[in-house]
Amino acid sequence: MPTFFVINFDDPSRSHRCNPLNPVFMNDIADAYESAYTIMLNLNRTWVTKQGDFFVESPIVLFAAIIWYLRIYKDGIYCTFPHAIEFLNKRYEDIFPILTSYPELENYLSPFMDAWLGGAAEQLQGQIASAKIPLSRMISPQLYWVMSGDEFSLDINNPDEPKILCVGNNPDRQNIYGAALGLYNSRIVKLINKKGQLKSSVVIDELPTIYFKGLDNLIATARSNKVAVLLGFQDFSQLKRDYGDKEAAVVMNTVGNIFSGQVVGDTAKNLSERFGKVLQKRQSMTINRNDKSTSISTQLDSLIPASKIANLTQGMFVGAIADNFDERIEQKIFHAEIVVDNERVKRETAKYQQIPVITNFVDENGVDRMKEMIKENYDRIKAEIRQTVDDELERIKNDPILCHLLPNEE
Repeated sequence: MPTFFVINFDDPSRSHRCNPLNPVFMNDIADAYESAYTIMLNLNRTWVTKQGDFFVESPIVLFAAIIWYLRIYKDGIYCTFPHAIEFLNKRYEDIFPILTSYPELENYLSPFMDAWLGGAAEQLQGQIASAKIPLSRMISPQLYWVMSGDEFSLDINNPDEPKILCVGNNPDRQNIYGAALGLYNSRIVKLINKKGQLKSSVVIDELPTIYFKGLDNLIATARSNKVAVLLGFQDFSQLKRDYGDKEAAVVMNTVGNIFSGQVVGDTAKNLSERFGKVLQKRQSMTINRNDKSTSISTQLDSLIPASKIANLTQGMFVGAIADNFDERIEQKIFHAEIVVDNERVKRETAKYQQIPVITNFVDENGVDRMKEMIKENYDRIKAEIRQTVDDELERIKNDPILCHLLPNEE
């Protein structure tokens, strides 16, 4: 039986803790880059259409280097998203010598070092600020608490440890939570889209509230790995706005099954074109004073016109479904009503239960210590990074080969 897990940033007592940057699943610096890419584009949606630009790639590369540094430092003991944010917020005079002291990162950070050693301090500060400013929005004790624990891993379709994971967003804080959830989603997609895993499903409602890299690839390849993908959103225009025209078009054209309620404008037109046309027979009658004539003609008309899609009533849906070699479906386009058994829905709703308290912050004296414990975790992460920086600078200072990296040794 699968185990049920919840990610809830609003109420840590009803949330499990999970580290999306678990070092066990970070096998290459490309994994670090993908995670940094997802976070940055969630925090800066306008960057989606500017991929490759200097001031877009620079913060992504810098944050990826920090994530990978934390992965290789002491075998990933501090490889968490909160630790990465704290490390980024240290002085660049400290973090660059530390990062470049590792051969795996030396070439990765060479553009930053060239700017630093070449006296282009303003350019360097701009590059760093474009990473620090958006990530500073995610400095939250509650978010640090949830993202720094290891109560479960994100390989949800692992045959040995199957899981059901429910994550929730908050419309009032989606600019912050959306980035964190985008990171969780991108890591999940990476881990589940493999051979030899259990059948699984990824269900994402309100898709435009989060961005994660590889969505189009997931749709295209997941079926062969027994992963069903269900994406829900209000209108195609939302997808274009947040994912860019090209990526949104790939997503829209790759999916095989479409279910749509009332939509208007270009979305209705696109759906009507997708459903195709049908040969309609038309009959016209002409009557004059002396006689009456009838003519019959045929014409290609939309199977489901855009005007009809734009005026669907509640419960009415249109759509198209895909079939298999051994499961042919003759009627692939539909326009039908979903009949809801309201009494049965009421009975089911009445049985709903509250999400249980997962972490009990109340001590033996009945005092709720949630804020105190979350603050302690927050302070511990900051202290660990502060100590790491001090230890690393001391190591570089005492190394005759690396000491030239420190400004005061030049």
